[in-house]
Amino acid sequence: MFDNVRRVFGHSIVYGSADIAIQAVNFLLIPIYTRVLSPAEYGALAILLVFEAFLKPLQRAGLGDSFVRFFYDYPDEDNRRTLAGTVVISLLGVNAVLLIVLLLAAPQLAVMVLGTADYTLAVSLLVINGSMAAFFVVPFSLLRIQEKSTRLASVTFARSLGTVLTRLVLVVGLRLGVVGIMLADVVVTVILLVALSGVTRSATAWRASKVMAAGTFRFGGPQVLFAFLHQTMAMSDRFFLAIYLPLEQVGVYLIGSSIASLIKLYPVAFKTAWMPFAFGRMDREGAPALFAKMATYAFGVLVFSTLGLAVLAEGVVTLMTPSSFHRAIEVVPILVLGMAVQTTTNFIATSVEVAKRTYLYPASTLAAAVLTVTGHLILIPRFGMLGAAFAVGSGQVLQAVSLGFFAQRVYHIPYEWARLSKTVAVALLLYVLIITTTGGPGLGVLAFRLLLLATFPLGLLAVRFFRPAELADIRRLPGILGARSGRVA
Repeated sequence: MFDNVRRVFGHSIVYGSADIAIQAVNFLLIPIYTRVLSPAEYGALAILLVFEAFLKPLQRAGLGDSFVRFFYDYPDEDNRRTLAGTVVISLLGVNAVLLIVLLLAAPQLAVMVLGTADYTLAVSLLVINGSMAAFFVVPFSLLRIQEKSTRLASVTFARSLGTVLTRLVLVVGLRLGVVGIMLADVVVTVILLVALSGVTRSATAWRASKVMAAGTFRFGGPQVLFAFLHQTMAMSDRFFLAIYLPLEQVGVYLIGSSIASLIKLYPVAFKTAWMPFAFGRMDREGAPALFAKMATYAFGVLVFSTLGLAVLAEGVVTLMTPSSFHRAIEVVPILVLGMAVQTTTNFIATSVEVAKRTYLYPASTLAAAVLTVTGHLILIPRFGMLGAAFAVGSGQVLQAVSLGFFAQRVYHIPYEWARLSKTVAVALLLYVLIITTTGGPGLGVLAFRLLLLATFPLGLLAVRFFRPAELADIRRLPGILGARSGRVA
């Protein structure tokens, strides 16, 4: 069991390290961006990101997850090359149509989403970048399947770092504003596609199979609808805020949402490493029990991450942004909790994807999307940004509960509910302790809260979360790591 944990979390750390490093760079750039872009421009950027989030599922057509899942159904190398070719040719067809239609409609789309045609070029660049980025599906998926986590993390880091540097030149240096942000994305995507072309060519046969195409679209199609509903829950807040409030407040909300979104780094990295691992073991005896134990550990890390982000947000926002953005502090804890609940679906997805029941994604998300939109219409006029945050959180809770209910019926995983509950209880008690005993901005308060956070593992020990065999593995860990370090040296 310890080897499985080390393997999955080791890859997760590598996958996540690039994202965490670049998020740290982006975070350190917030003081620069918030002084170069006005709150109104930040609001326009927020709306463009909403448009991008809804467009991306169409451009990718759910074929990324389809490729990873069906790869394990075809052990023959020639069939796998045909599968890759089928995916690439399908993406070419889908994006050719989307690109033509959306570029012709760019002026109308700019007016529709931002109320002015001044952002037509930004919309066009966003569409072009999304269509090109869709073709990362095959090389990125192959690196995941082959467990080449270090190489994939290096590519991810290079892409993100290149984007940051290019944005600095175009936005800060040349003062191109929102257009500079979109143009930077296009430049970096072109460079990376050329760099990864060798990976794609070596794994792809330029032919398509109707049977494979039908299977991948049948698997991926429901995920497109799910992505639309999910984005309705996750990003429609900015759209409705823009209706009821000035763009300046939308920009402030975006800062809060951006900080809260850091909670997604870990679950995304975990799922990237986890799904190939799970697909490779789904037919083995005892697989559901293995998945349950791994979920316990993964959930523990998620809870600790959520706690940390919720209690550190106030100091971070105050230290990193000018006073015009400080109201973002109000919404961060609510958004963090809602996003944390929603990201548990990355673990629940094991049942859905092993059983190939992806229709459960949109089926379980529809009611949650309706609840979220209804919440925006009722709460934003009364409570402003806080209303938007509560509406998002309520929808995310309903979506996670609904998907979990249906997923257990297609592939049952015996989750360790008692241990999961202990993790949540320790986090809640620690949150109340930190919030009631410390408060206000400043490095001193931030440092003291970090010190209190470090007691989380002690709380787990106190409630007997760890089993004897796990404690034995933990005690052996320093020796194992030391021995490996010695061999490397």
